[in-house]
Parts: sequence; C-alpha cells; structure tokens
Amino acid sequence: MKNTLLASLVTLSLLAVGVTAGADKVAVQATPPTKDQVHDAKMMAQEPHNVLAMAYHESMLVFAGALHGQTVGAGPVNVDFARDAVQEMRRSFDQMKKQNEKYMATISDEVRANTTAMMQELETNRADLNVQLTALETEVKVDIPDATKVSSLAAAVHGRLASMSKAHQTKMSMTP
Repeated sequence: MKNTLLASLVTLSLLAVGVTAGADKVAVQATPPTKDQVHDAKMMAQEPHNVLAMAYHESMLVFAGALHGQTVGAGPVNVDFARDAVQEMRRSFDQMKKQNEKYMATISDEVRANTTAMMQELETNRADLNVQLTALETEVKVDIPDATKVSSLAAAVHGRLASMSKAHQTKMSMTP
C-alpha cells in the first residue's frame, strides 16, 4: 500500500466548504454562502473527480483513526501495521490530489476567480497535512517507532481530516 494523505481532498473540501485553516484548526466561515457559492458547491458535489477525491479523504480519515487507535496508550508499535496504514494514507493523499487536479481542470475561470481565497487556504492546509504525513512516514521507518509520537501524529492527521469533513458537511447543509 502506498501512503497518501490529503492533498486533493483538502483542495476539494475547502473549495466546497469555504474553510479557513489555522495552524492546527479548521474553522467554518461565519458568513452564509452566496448563491454562486451554493451553486458551485452543488456542482462540485456531483462531479465524479470530486466524488473520488472525497472517498480518498474518507479513506485517509479511517486509516489515521485506526493507526491512532492502535497506538494510543499501547505498548510498542506494531511496525507492519503502522507502516501499512501510513503507506495507505500517502497513497490516498496522492490519489486525492490527482482527482482534485482533474476536477480543477473542469471548472470555469469564473468559478476559479470566485474561489481564489479558498484555494489559497486549501494549499496551506494541504501543505500542513503533507508535513504531518511526512513526519508520520519518517517515524514509522525507524526500527522501533515511538508509540507516543506515532499516536500524536496520527491523531493530528485524523483531527485535521475530521475538521475538514465537518466543515464540508456544514457547508453542504447550508445549500438549499
């Protein structure tokens, strides 16, 4: 399994959700979406590349949660389990990014112009997730990974992904 995190799903989620990324937090926009944003979110939710990207996002969320669950308060890290989980997160991250790029190629210049701020926030969030995933990959490559560190990194990845999912659900519930 290849280890993939959240590149393209992050992009898609932020475009659809209107999320603001903090250092370790994702907050939902306080202002209600415009008619154009609602339309764009509805169109994006139906677009096949976005649907795949969201599936990869969910896959990463599940693997990060599983890794955290197996390492929190546990003894030594099951290295094979941890490496397989991280490898799958990386694979999903790469595939999500790929699907997001395909989606981005389908949107109009007008939609792209209307989402510039969200795309910039997404890039920041994607970069942060990539850093977290790289740290997790580095930690599970050692002979005896630090269980506390693996658990903490997996929890951070899971938390970011969960926040993005929640923000996406909130945004979609705002659409009539």
